[in-house]
Amino acid sequence: MRAFALASPVVLLNQPAASDTDRILEYCQDPIFERYLTVPWPYDRKHAEGFLDEFVPDGWMTDREYTWAVREPGGSELLGVIGLRLAGESATAKASVHRVGSIGFWLGAPHRGRGLIPEAQRLVADWAFSTGTIDVLHWECLLGNVASARAAWKSGFRYAGVSQSVAAYRDGSYPESWQGHLAAGDDRNPQPCWPAAALAR
Repeated sequence: MRAFALASPVVLLNQPAASDTDRILEYCQDPIFERYLTVPWPYDRKHAEGFLDEFVPDGWMTDREYTWAVREPGGSELLGVIGLRLAGESATAKASVHRVGSIGFWLGAPHRGRGLIPEAQRLVADWAFSTGTIDVLHWECLLGNVASARAAWKSGFRYAGVSQSVAAYRDGSYPESWQGHLAAGDDRNPQPCWPAAALAR
């Protein structure tokens, strides 16, 4: 698939570009990234360049992962990144099969707390569901990543419990993670039954 943009009055999602290299390198020095994300650590310029030159275009070309830069409407500064990974099919207990995608995201520290990620998730989910690309959207974060959990909760994800992460951590392990899911027909309002620890400010 060719990369395309998604937009609303709140946020613009478009193609990450070589001009974003310095900003990605800057944001990925955040110790929170070392603790909670799967990005390489220490994070060097070569990692940012590889992400932009290889990972992002390869994901679009192979239809394995669609990655967008998060920007303000009409703006050029990179604020963060959001991606949709196509995870294949999952059979439920009723033996029906759903196409499943997995969403991941990060924001640079100066831009957190502005509601950008819930809006970005809405744009990605709306596109993925409306085009039939997926039926179910999976979310997960390492235990303790309250910012990610709150963003998922605000976006209407239903809490699915604690389990080993689907995505491997940078050391190859699959640590315990909070997990949730959003189906095409789900109510997008915040859902009950999330643990207090995941939503604590």
